[in-house]
Parts: sequence; C-alpha cells; structure tokens
Amino acid sequence: MTKKAQELKTQIVAYGWQLFTPENTIVMDNEQGNIAIGDVSDNFRGGPVILLKVSKNEAIVENSGYFEQGISVTLDKKIIIRRRPIIGDN
Repeated sequence: MTKKAQELKTQIVAYGWQLFTPENTIVMDNEQGNIAIGDVSDNFRGGPVILLKVSKNEAIVENSGYFEQGISVTLDKKIIIRRRPIIGDN
C-alpha cells in the first residue's frame, strides 16, 4: 500500500479561525461559531459529523466521528482535521 499525503483545503470560519479539512469534506458554519464538518468521499460517506463551536478566544470540539485521526487546535486560530488512512486501499 502506498501512503500519500493528505491534501487539505482551507477556509476561514467565524471569528477569523482558519479551518483545514481533507478533500471531500463539506463544511457548514454560521456567524455564531457553530461548525459542522461532514465527509462526502466514497470511502466514508454517511459517517458521523464533527461539530465544533468557536468563539473569539477558544475552539471546542463538541462531537467527533471515528474517521478522524486527529483534530488539532493551535494558538494562532487554526483548526486542522486529519482523516485516518484508508485501510485495505486497493
């Protein structure tokens, strides 16, 4: 199996937070800082969504799925979502 680096897309959400998500994700957010991230790839479609709540000074992971390898929050207002590698990818 060949491992390739995950391609991440970037967007700005409420309160100036930068959100880095894998390709094939959909992000729904509003000005109040509620963020929902769902996967639309063929491998993980229909799995649980990630729910985040951001404010001026904090980011809270309210719910995460089981396809994420990790969710990182940095002091410079970046949220990075990493998906688990595909197991048994042919």
